[in-house]
Amino acid sequence: MDILDLALALIVSKLFGELMIRLKQMAVLGELFTGMLFALIMTYVPRINISYLGHTFSYKVHLTGEAFELFAHLGIILLLFIAGIETNINDLKSSGKRGLSTASLGVTLPFIFSTIFALKVMHFQNKQSFVIGAIFTATSVGVTVRALMDLKQLRSKAGTTIITAAVIDDIIGILVLTFVLGTQTISGLIIGFVIFIATIGILAMGPTQRYMKFVHEEMHSPYAIISMAIGYGLLISVLAREVGLAPITGAYFAGLLIGMTPEKKVIDGPMNYIARTIFIPMFFVKVGTLFDFRMLTKIDVKFFWLIPLAFSGKFLGCGTGAFLSKLNIRDAIRVGVGMMPEMEVALVIVTFAYSQHIFPDIVGSQLVSVTITYVVLSAILVPILLKLLFTPKVQTTNG
Repeated sequence: MDILDLALALIVSKLFGELMIRLKQMAVLGELFTGMLFALIMTYVPRINISYLGHTFSYKVHLTGEAFELFAHLGIILLLFIAGIETNINDLKSSGKRGLSTASLGVTLPFIFSTIFALKVMHFQNKQSFVIGAIFTATSVGVTVRALMDLKQLRSKAGTTIITAAVIDDIIGILVLTFVLGTQTISGLIIGFVIFIATIGILAMGPTQRYMKFVHEEMHSPYAIISMAIGYGLLISVLAREVGLAPITGAYFAGLLIGMTPEKKVIDGPMNYIARTIFIPMFFVKVGTLFDFRMLTKIDVKFFWLIPLAFSGKFLGCGTGAFLSKLNIRDAIRVGVGMMPEMEVALVIVTFAYSQHIFPDIVGSQLVSVTITYVVLSAILVPILLKLLFTPKVQTTNG
């Protein structure tokens, strides 16, 4: 039933997206709510039986099949790939210092807030507290990039700062993960990262331009340049994964390289059509399906305090870092809000900690539930807040 899952997810997400647009909200909220609706159905009506002309059709709602997982995974990779294509490299260079300042404070404050709370209020051991702090460090920029694209603000000062900070944040987050969980040696991580950056640097000097020019001028099969560009982005994603970085970081760098070629104009439009109509919506539907309504009644109330602590840590840390790097207060607030979402790294840390029995089973399951709650809440709230923050104020005059 994988194909039926995809069909229903696509149709319902577009209907909900249309509803959100008519309510003057962003379509991504419709996709998230679609996932939450399917999660609700999976919880309380796992199988639907329809009888017609003596024949009974039985459908088990799950949205966990291989096809759906593949589409969702490709969705976030293509989202960051397109973001890279649409990013002006000069804008990115100018925001480098702002990105470093934003990412550094944006990791430090939520880590400190969550760790101290776990130590002093929840009375966890040191390692357990550090793990809780690490969960809420790394930003997942997918939600914010989608919102910035829809608002046409990806190349604004706030937008380029968020993108730069998110890339640096990803690296810092992996370092924190390495220290806390010991999943990889620091020397190995640093060597891998240097190799990755060096490889990207070499590719940026000419081979990427020659590759895209050859494809555009010499290949005659229809849409070959789109296929070759996507394949290129996926290869760089795999390279990033092999050195310990997130695949979406590699996808973003691949997009940056292609964005510096003349062929960018040929690729950008069709890439958006392909990704935004099929793959990207499935990623946000998947995020919505993570939410389990039953878990809200099974969590110790103290755990819920981690959510506002993480939100405030990200907002204050990233916003302050952006402000100290000479962004105005409005743009600094936009950056603080845009850096609040978390997803992949947070879920990896909490599930790894749970599987390694760093916490007792009951505590571990509650921590997983709270992390998922944070992921879904941030995915819903951030697009709404960014829309408000980027909407121009209407000037009124007294007659």
